[in-house]
Amino acid sequence: MLQLLSEDRIFFGDDESKVPCRKRYLKETEFELPSSVFYKDGRGATKEVATILGELIFNNPKDRHIIARILNYRYNSTILDFFAGSGTTLHAVMQLNAEDGGHRQCILVTNNENGICENVTYERNKRVINGYTKPNGEFVEGLHGNNLRYYRTDFVGRSLSPQNLRKLVRLATDMLCIKEDLYAEQQAFAGQEVVKQAFRYFEKGDKRMLIIYREEAVPLLVPLIEKFELPQGERIKVYVFSPSEDPWAGDFEDVQDKVDLCALPMAILNAYKRVLPKRKEQNIYVDPDKVPEQTEENAPNDSLFPEMEGGDA
Repeated sequence: MLQLLSEDRIFFGDDESKVPCRKRYLKETEFELPSSVFYKDGRGATKEVATILGELIFNNPKDRHIIARILNYRYNSTILDFFAGSGTTLHAVMQLNAEDGGHRQCILVTNNENGICENVTYERNKRVINGYTKPNGEFVEGLHGNNLRYYRTDFVGRSLSPQNLRKLVRLATDMLCIKEDLYAEQQAFAGQEVVKQAFRYFEKGDKRMLIIYREEAVPLLVPLIEKFELPQGERIKVYVFSPSEDPWAGDFEDVQDKVDLCALPMAILNAYKRVLPKRKEQNIYVDPDKVPEQTEENAPNDSLFPEMEGGDA
């Protein structure tokens, strides 16, 4: 320490509220891996959020500069934060993109306990994008090259009823938009006005997505796809409701060079089955003399996930 002091390599800061740190030159750290443990005073992060929102309604947020330091290694990536808090991760991602021209995307997940999602997480990042005025009257220009979308989760019954399957497909539309990174919904497809109960169409640039909710619409849409002019090599992503894993491939045979088919909801259910744990098998003896006679009221329901216990999914 005495040697570092003699070399003026310790920075004490302007006052006693600052944490002293060692001065290091870039040439000394150029090829050094980042440390997995480092410290930064968190009061600046709290002040930043209060400045953006105009009042102190969230204490001890993550520090934006620390999150940016962690994420600043790949220009094209999708960052998922399951504990969004005040939304620092998204703020850091947008700021990094503005600084280095990156194309990072960010997904935040949080509950809405005490209104945190609506009043803090969403509101903070909306202001960061649109611009905001500090309490002292200074206006901060927004990071306008970004968009922000807010979704709520919901429950879908687990029984394999046609109603539940169709509801799952309908509610999955937002997830498909996220998956395809395509949100620009069109009001018509190939001259045919969209009927949202039957199908919806999204298009932006070279991305196109057709979601068909009613199988009866397939014979009506195939001729429209056939006459739809596509640039060389481009295709339409078609998600179509099907009670099985077959997305009505036979019906699309005449336009198979124009479409990429996917059956719903089976693609979603299969994805759930891959990530949900299987229930451990149990050997249970049942006395047949004590089993009640099965009636329509107590008949078992088929489950979307037979190996899982519980009510809704």
